[in-house]
Order: sequence, then C-alpha cells, then structure tokens
Amino acid sequence: MDIHRTAAFNRPLDLNNTGNFLILLITASVIPASVIYHYFSTESLMSAVLSGFRTGIIVFLTWAVSRELDPDNDLSAFVAVTLVLIFIPLLEQASVLPIFWILLMLRTLNRSSGVRPGVLDMLFILILGTLLTSTASWIYGLLTALGLLLDSKLPPSDRLHFWAGTLMGIITLLSVLTEGLILPNISFSTLPILIIVAILFLPVIMGSSEIKSIADRTEEKLDPTRVMMAQLMALVVVLSFSLTEVHGWLYAMYCILAGAGLYRIFFRKLLPEEL
Repeated sequence: MDIHRTAAFNRPLDLNNTGNFLILLITASVIPASVIYHYFSTESLMSAVLSGFRTGIIVFLTWAVSRELDPDNDLSAFVAVTLVLIFIPLLEQASVLPIFWILLMLRTLNRSSGVRPGVLDMLFILILGTLLTSTASWIYGLLTALGLLLDSKLPPSDRLHFWAGTLMGIITLLSVLTEGLILPNISFSTLPILIIVAILFLPVIMGSSEIKSIADRTEEKLDPTRVMMAQLMALVVVLSFSLTEVHGWLYAMYCILAGAGLYRIFFRKLLPEEL
C-alpha cells in the first residue's frame, strides 16, 4: 500500500523554509507566554498549561489554514497570525477541533499535498465530522458531506470521496432523526464583521485564477479551480456559523480571511510574496 495514498493530509514542514521556521518560533514563544498569563490569572498550573497549549495550537492552525487559502503568498499567513495575536482574548475559550476540521477540508479540496486523500484519510475526516456533528451541530456534518461531494466532482474525480460524502450525509441525517432537528437561533450581531471579512476576502478568490505554487509531493502546479473551491468552502463555513451564534474559533477564521484580504489589497506591493 502506498503510504502517501493514506496520508494525504500530512504536509512536510521543512525547517529550512524561513516561513516554517518562523511560525514554529512564534508558536514556541506563544505557549509559555500564555501559560504564564493564565497561571497568574488565578488558574491552576494544569489549567494554565492546557490553555497555553490551546492558544499555541490555534496560532499554528491559523497559519496553516491561511497557507491553504493563499498558497502563493507566504506573508499572507503571517498577517492573519498577527491579527490572531492582537485579538487573542476573544479566543480564550475557542475550540481547536473546528479549525482543524476546516484545515482538513481545505486540503481535501485543493490537494496541496499533491496526493488524493485515500481510505484512511476519508475515515479520519468522517470520524472528525461525526464527532463534531454529535457534540456540536449537524451543520458540521452537512458541510463535511457537501465538501466531499464537491471534491468528488472536481477533476481528477474520485468515487471514494463521493461515497464518503454520501455516507457523511447519511450520518448527519440519522443524527438529526435521532436527536431532532435543532435549528440554530439566527443572529445578526456578527453581520457587520461578516460583511467586512467577505469584502476583504473576495479579491483573494478573484485573484486565484492563476496559481504558481506546486504540490508538496509532485512537480505539478496546484489546480486554480480547486484552490478557489477551497476558498469558497472556507467562506461558506464562516457564513454558516456566523449567522447562528458566535463561536470562539470563528474569530480565528475572521482573522484568517481578513488577513489574506488585507495582504492582497494593502501589503502585497510593499512586501515580498515569499520570506
């Protein structure tokens, strides 16, 4: 069995790359700083350590998700990381799993590793989607199913992903039938933020018709259509949850989308595309 066929979500982290080294340095600095802050905020040592690691993981995932959305611009991800560090108090209770789930969905769609996700990859994302569906909201299951079905229709198509998406849809339906359809309360409190973020992110989508970045394990350029579909998927996810209730991890997504847009609109001409 080809191990790459079963580990498509895994992307190598080359420490010779300045951007990769910098994000690890930032993450390694954020964790102890966050631990100290939480410890002196009257938290127990164990609670402070857990909070510190959660903050560090969120910072790292912010960078990772940003790289999937704007693969041609290394510095774009660090604009998002800067925004997250500024608004870190809003992320105190943020869950890591939804951001990790988004990262996997994006890597499924844009094929940034250069390898089609295989059986174990699909099994992993189905388990994660089911976990979030059962513990948080059926919206996760619905979006997971839609993402996998969309991926199955993009060239090169894969029937495995079609059946995985179908299975996720069935799991979501069974969850709704078992627990009842719990409709989230529609809230427009974040609508102004959502509109601003969407406006900032649109130039990123429209500017991705040509991609020069190559996949990790091949010498082929990333498919612009797949990259744009991943970008649209991220926007749909943010839209779907922003109109229900405020989730802590959504603030990280706002920073990610806004960061990509701010770099594209204001900083791209001033800063290099790569570190």
